[in-house]
Amino acid sequence: MIPQQTIKYSLDRFIHTPQTEFALIGLILLSVTLVIAEVAFESNNHIYQRLHLAQNCLTSIFIIELTIRYFLARSKRRFFRNYWIDIIAVEPFSQGFRVLRVLRMLRLLRVGILLNRNLNRISLATRISSQIGAFVIVGLMVLVSALTIYLLEGSQNQEFSTLSDSLWWSFFTLVSGEPIGGEPETDAGRLVALMVMIGGLIMFAIFTGFVSAVMVQRLKTVMEVKYLDLDELRDHIVICGWNRSAHLLLEELQADPQLKHHAIVVVAEFSETPEQQLKRLNRSRLYFYMGDYTIIDVLENVGIYHASRAILLADATRPRSDQDRDARTVLAALTIEKLNPGIYTCAQLLDRKNNVQLKVAGVEDIIVADELASHLIATSARNLGAIDVLAELLTVRIGNQIYKIPLPEQWTGISFWECAEKLKEEFDTILVALERPKYRDKETLVNPPKEERLLPGDLLVVIARTLPQI
Repeated sequence: MIPQQTIKYSLDRFIHTPQTEFALIGLILLSVTLVIAEVAFESNNHIYQRLHLAQNCLTSIFIIELTIRYFLARSKRRFFRNYWIDIIAVEPFSQGFRVLRVLRMLRLLRVGILLNRNLNRISLATRISSQIGAFVIVGLMVLVSALTIYLLEGSQNQEFSTLSDSLWWSFFTLVSGEPIGGEPETDAGRLVALMVMIGGLIMFAIFTGFVSAVMVQRLKTVMEVKYLDLDELRDHIVICGWNRSAHLLLEELQADPQLKHHAIVVVAEFSETPEQQLKRLNRSRLYFYMGDYTIIDVLENVGIYHASRAILLADATRPRSDQDRDARTVLAALTIEKLNPGIYTCAQLLDRKNNVQLKVAGVEDIIVADELASHLIATSARNLGAIDVLAELLTVRIGNQIYKIPLPEQWTGISFWECAEKLKEEFDTILVALERPKYRDKETLVNPPKEERLLPGDLLVVIARTLPQI
């Protein structure tokens, strides 16, 4: 019998793949088209019945989709908060309430959200999120008001006798702020006209505010956290804490071809977001969350369960002693490893004495920044230079870098020297070390004896210009 956790994992992967989300976009657009067609062909019973059957099939698919999301949701309250509009949009309505069919168009809002996220995945240079949202809202208002006024007034008011006339009336009324092309005769129709006029005034205010926000507070607008986006993130990187070198870390992560498409969530106790340090960063997949990363609820809100990597920095957003900063790092690491045991965690410490707790927690890598800086300076002094070599190896933006690759199965049992020759001849890559699993930990063999035999599970630490595709 398949464990429930395995089923959840498979469903979660399926529902959040770009292919599934693009398919969902297509089905929502098809559903909206069918609503318009149902209204247009309502007098033709044969065609109407076919359209109605197709709409019911699509509604069943949407109900299944929302049921899966509900099943996967860790917080049911957050699910209803994020998807209440979609739930209303897929509710089955009886023939006696035909006008409520226009509520199905509310799912166009979901189209805007899905398009924003997936266009950012396709191209990090795509910066059209706000424009898409504005077009979706305008289109939704025009379509919903046109269909509603047609269903309410079409049978008794000659000015709304066709769907085309109703669409033009809706568009012109929205733009002008007053009924253009016809006056509703029923109270319900007048209420719709009033809502369209108010919507037009609101849209004018929104566009005015949008232009002002872009010109005056562009960075704040871009970095504003969207909680629904955070709920939908998968395989992202969570950075806990912030200090004066954090922006360099972000630049390095975004420069890596393997990581540049991963979303990055920075969570710290900001008093304000560090806008001046982020000018050279691509912010389309960068999120800032203000909160205490040692609290479980905060880590859950940034999607720690679905993150692939967690980086813990020595946080400098609040005045604390070095001991307190390390203590928070240890507490956060323990919490993260408990919530997501499979995550890769790298922690920055200020004092090497605090690394025992991190090792016990399962943190893979521990960095003591002051130690590394001292070692680099000492190495440069001993060799009368060589700092350029180390600097190149430690960044993905210049020349060669250090990569870690799994040992090919067919190379198991060969010597370190034979492996080094193969890598240099076939991939122009230099082998410098082996990383070997050791119980629950790992052992790194730097420049081992040439006759050292490679074992299953070994990782090869190499120097190369790009990641070798072995």
